Amino acid sequence: MSKMIKKIVFLAVLGITHVATSQYAYNSSLFYQTPALFNVASVATGAEDFSFCTAFKMQNLTMSGTPMRTNALIGEFKISDGPMSKNNFGIGFTVKNEQTGESKLMATEVNVPISYTMQLNQFSKFSVGASPGMILMSYDPTMPSWETDWNGWGYTGSIGDPTFINSTLSRSSNAAFNVNTGVQYQYQTRDKSRFFGGLALNHLNKPRLTFNETGERMFMQMAMNIGADITTRRRDLRIQPQLMAFKNGPNANLIMGVMFENIMRNGSDITNILKSKSINYGAFYRWNDAVSLNFNYKVLNFRMGLAVDVTVSKLSNANKGLGSIELFFKSTHLYGKRKTKVK
Repeated sequence: MSKMIKKIVFLAVLGITHVATSQYAYNSSLFYQTPALFNVASVATGAEDFSFCTAFKMQNLTMSGTPMRTNALIGEFKISDGPMSKNNFGIGFTVKNEQTGESKLMATEVNVPISYTMQLNQFSKFSVGASPGMILMSYDPTMPSWETDWNGWGYTGSIGDPTFINSTLSRSSNAAFNVNTGVQYQYQTRDKSRFFGGLALNHLNKPRLTFNETGERMFMQMAMNIGADITTRRRDLRIQPQLMAFKNGPNANLIMGVMFENIMRNGSDITNILKSKSINYGAFYRWNDAVSLNFNYKVLNFRMGLAVDVTVSKLSNANKGLGSIELFFKSTHLYGKRKTKVK
């Protein structure tokens, strides 16, 4: 293979990998635990005053090659708009890091979401948010290996020469400014059932991410979510249907399903989250892709759980039916004792 052909192939592979990584909507089966990753308006809109959540995901474990790994970290803080006001600001941080491939192609997204929640009346709230941030991409140029080149008289070149690879590309890393926005509406009934929905426009400025000088911009992403947390006649059982839809340029995705919460012990009005205990279980269907089985457990103010994706598309022939495994740990807190239950 000539050096010129190698350059063309290498650039084509990197271009395809870049589009696949930067343009796809992050598919998390734990989206209901990490809504700030998808809609900045959801930051600090819960009953708790501040919270932290970390999540870990592995994809393609049963396929040949390097699995795709995702780590996420989310922090949210509620700030009152005044001693007599029922409105509040929300500020937080979200970090998402993904790595895949033998060249260790890595994408890291860091955002600082800021929201404002207005109490419209006794039962409803409306939130609006925006988020500045950065998206960084990189790869390890020393990892790919190359055969020697035939120059017509003999073979020249070396295997895995990072100098050759870097001469093909202008850089092995890149960063771009990113802007996300969103809105969210919540309604709570007298029996404490809660209904909510939101719409977000992410990558609003269509950041340019490329390893050379002439790369395409990212698509703007539209993300919509609706859901509910419904009280039943059984005081120890709640039903929580959820739906999230994405639109990334020509690509679209949909995940929907339901969780059930069995409350084994309620928190008191005084100690709040410190005495509550519950288990959640359910399933989601990702359109034309997988069924996700979810389970999590809450004790005191800590919640932990996992999700396993079972592939139901033709890809199951390659991954033996195992799409991904996700784990999460979340903690919710109050600034002080308050007569409000936190789920």
